[in-house]
Amino acid sequence: MPGRRVIVHAGFHKTGTTSAQKFLFANRKDIWPRCALVLPAKLRGDAGLQAVRYSRFRTDALLDSFSSGLRSMLSQIDPGRRKILISEESLSGRMPGRDGQLDYSATPTLMARAEDVICDIFGAEAEVIFCFTTREPQSWLNSTYKHNLRKSRLTMDKEEYTETFGPASDLVGVTKAVENAVTGIVCTADLSDLTGQEGPAQPLMDLMGLSERRRSNLIAHVTHNIGPNDAMIDELLALNRSNLSEEALTVAKKDLLGKATNHDG
Repeated sequence: MPGRRVIVHAGFHKTGTTSAQKFLFANRKDIWPRCALVLPAKLRGDAGLQAVRYSRFRTDALLDSFSSGLRSMLSQIDPGRRKILISEESLSGRMPGRDGQLDYSATPTLMARAEDVICDIFGAEAEVIFCFTTREPQSWLNSTYKHNLRKSRLTMDKEEYTETFGPASDLVGVTKAVENAVTGIVCTADLSDLTGQEGPAQPLMDLMGLSERRRSNLIAHVTHNIGPNDAMIDELLALNRSNLSEEALTVAKKDLLGKATNHDG
């Protein structure tokens, strides 16, 4: 008989993860009696950071640091009889296109190690479910391109970016590789199908098993972390290709976009 259900929502970037996490946080008081939430604020500075570093450098020491950070966080949880939901896209590694990151090839290893940690803490019989939101490849490439133009000094035009990072857009392929790396269940949901009141959080809410009555009273989903308008792409690219200092570039982008955002997912 399965033990405690632990849901791992580790991405992918630019597939509605921030919107899902904001929905969960906004409704945390109603979710809490049934499911303990572990959201980015508890993960991004430690386990998430080490996952990003591991995806870039692939050393055993960084993978061990990822394990240690995740173990430290999860060991602080007293879930009682509740399910547990862990949601943070950086657990899958660095976003492709950022600082030369080519793909999600580190994700299966990171998920396998996360499963080991979860089973060590919550018992070998824990029911670990990995849930990934995905997106049509070209739509995902367009979104990550705009995001990386905004958040880094990316100097590729869209054609070069698509040619370089096109293989990374096979998000379903990554989930199949995760299936081969873990013993738990892997489920996926396409962002284009998640248009209801719960938005991108819908598959997570399904896995939590909250009653329909409780779910009907939740605060509705609001879209977050929308990328810059397409009309700004040429201007952002020109700024990235300029000889501005990093500090001056940051200011110029803030002026162009009207505001700065810190979310990555």
